[in-house]
Amino acid sequence: MTSEYLNISTVASSRLCNTCGACFGVCPSEAIHYQETLGGYYLPVVDEEACIECGLCFEVCPGIHFGETLKNSMPQDPFAGRALETYVGKATDKQLFENSQSGGIVSALLVHALEVGRITGAVTVSMQPGSPPRPVARIAKFASEIQQAQKSKYCPVPVLGFLREMKDQEGPVAVVGTSCQIHGLKNVLDKKPKLQNKIAFSIGLVCDRVLTYSALDYLLHKAKYINNPKPSILHFRDKTVSGYPGDVHVFSDNGNSVVMPAKTRMQVKDYFTPARCRLCFDKMNVFSDITVGDPHGLDSVDRKHGESILVARTNLGRDIVHSARDEGAINIRPTEYAQIMKGQGINKKKEQWKGYSLAWAESGRDLPGFYAQVGEHAGANTDKSKYKKDLKYSLGLDDFASREELVKYVDKAVQKKQALQMLFLPLRLAKRAARKILK
Repeated sequence: MTSEYLNISTVASSRLCNTCGACFGVCPSEAIHYQETLGGYYLPVVDEEACIECGLCFEVCPGIHFGETLKNSMPQDPFAGRALETYVGKATDKQLFENSQSGGIVSALLVHALEVGRITGAVTVSMQPGSPPRPVARIAKFASEIQQAQKSKYCPVPVLGFLREMKDQEGPVAVVGTSCQIHGLKNVLDKKPKLQNKIAFSIGLVCDRVLTYSALDYLLHKAKYINNPKPSILHFRDKTVSGYPGDVHVFSDNGNSVVMPAKTRMQVKDYFTPARCRLCFDKMNVFSDITVGDPHGLDSVDRKHGESILVARTNLGRDIVHSARDEGAINIRPTEYAQIMKGQGINKKKEQWKGYSLAWAESGRDLPGFYAQVGEHAGANTDKSKYKKDLKYSLGLDDFASREELVKYVDKAVQKKQALQMLFLPLRLAKRAARKILK
């Protein structure tokens, strides 16, 4: 993209926006708000009358380009990043651990940093009760608020909107975010270096993708709540029901709840993936001080109650991890980063990123500015037909007649796929039995 694009509107219309909230957080005239589209995207809208044409929203947008800090600190392998120390483990506080999505490491690090005075608050995301419920970003100032924000919200959230509150914030805060949110924070700090002293450290979440808001409504529909004004809270993953990794759990305002197996969420991910997520290389959140995620593929982990991987990427991050460990806030043990990368499927991620990026470019669309820096480290060229199909579908989510029509379409597609799987189940079982006999 070129300098002729003066504000975030063009980024939103091109679907390169990743809803990080950087533009919203820095706009000096507060001329930006977010609006949910029919397909479930959550995109910035500029009030042209209030806009002063400063161009700051465009300059900080990580959806289209990286600032100097990100460009200059790009790791040798952008898909892996720098790993000073790597661990697997969990929070030692019983409440934090049991209420967590996996190991409760993020919450434990934040609560510890709060208790020892390293931070005065933490930027977290909580699910806002409502019909339908929606996630919101807040600065948590107490341990109880951090606990309320536990569990991932697989939705677009303009987390960096918290920057509007920083002028009234006393003391530094920790920021927890997905990769694009950490990218946006780095871009903002390039333009507003005085904010550096108010950001204590960052915890990056391993992130394969978020889902559009229509995914949340689909899950409410499956819980038989879509036409009922009573849904209050939805947890995408709740291990309190059947253990880790957690089922979908929907609560109504009268105290009733509906539980759906994890596959209900997993089988619709591709139907509700924002197009921009396909172009993100940074699953491992390589620019954060600390990265935390699920322990996929690791041996000797607690697969019933859950644990977390923890990657200290900077000296600051390592210091925070050591402090929490030494003070007994977390119980961690070393693990190999190569195993973490394998479990997270990073080689496959490289191949997919390259395929989606090439398919995006061949459709005549502009790629994010970091493509040249990252591209040489990606996988080999692949058949782009699938990637083109996926992108076309994601870009067409707003073309449905209504949100209800989209939900019904996905429901029918899932049912059809399940029927085919059942049809071929005997063949798969026969093949599995044959392999066992040959062994």
